[in-house]
Amino acid sequence: MKSHYAIMSTIRYYKPPCDVDLLPGPHPRLCVTPVGGSGEPFDVSRWKDEPHVALANLRHEPEAVLRFTRTYGVLAGDVSSFREWPRDKRRTVPVREVLNYRESLRRAWEGETFNFFAFPAWHGATLCGLQAGGFLIAVEALWPLIQVMFIQDWSEKRIRKCANPDCPAPYFCAVRRGQKFCHQKCAVLINVRQFRARETARKAKGGRYAKIEKA
Repeated sequence: MKSHYAIMSTIRYYKPPCDVDLLPGPHPRLCVTPVGGSGEPFDVSRWKDEPHVALANLRHEPEAVLRFTRTYGVLAGDVSSFREWPRDKRRTVPVREVLNYRESLRRAWEGETFNFFAFPAWHGATLCGLQAGGFLIAVEALWPLIQVMFIQDWSEKRIRKCANPDCPAPYFCAVRRGQKFCHQKCAVLINVRQFRARETARKAKGGRYAKIEKA
């Protein structure tokens, strides 16, 4: 008997169709209203960034959380029961809850992976059977999808944080070995800063020598 199996799988994301609005206030919440749908797999090619990258870089603003939810889907603990919600029946999700998921992902991104790997949130993912080339997994909840994508990139050593300390979106997946910056813009910025620092140090050093010779 083999000690392990190399299992190939395809994941299809069935983003629950809904309308999402923001309820502002001291404790802002997202107002989620199911609108029904065809049940077709979501076209992930429409995304600019992968959901785990987008969540890790999510800004600490209710409006940013609203845009993220409209783009990628509802990120909440009970979203797996979404299809059981009465149509047109509103639910609210605290913005803080979405940010808590972000913090969990960021901790894993920066190396604290034990809890992230030990307690995968698979409620909302279903093994549908076999297809050509491997298993087919249907995912309705966003968090399991984010976990799978992060774990895959982590296992391939692609999970990185930009070496530019002022980068507004520092979490990224490397496309080449040894990549330290998320984009060329950050690399150029740091190179310019380092060059100017060296020039300043060189001029300061030259000024000290001049004073010694003059004395």
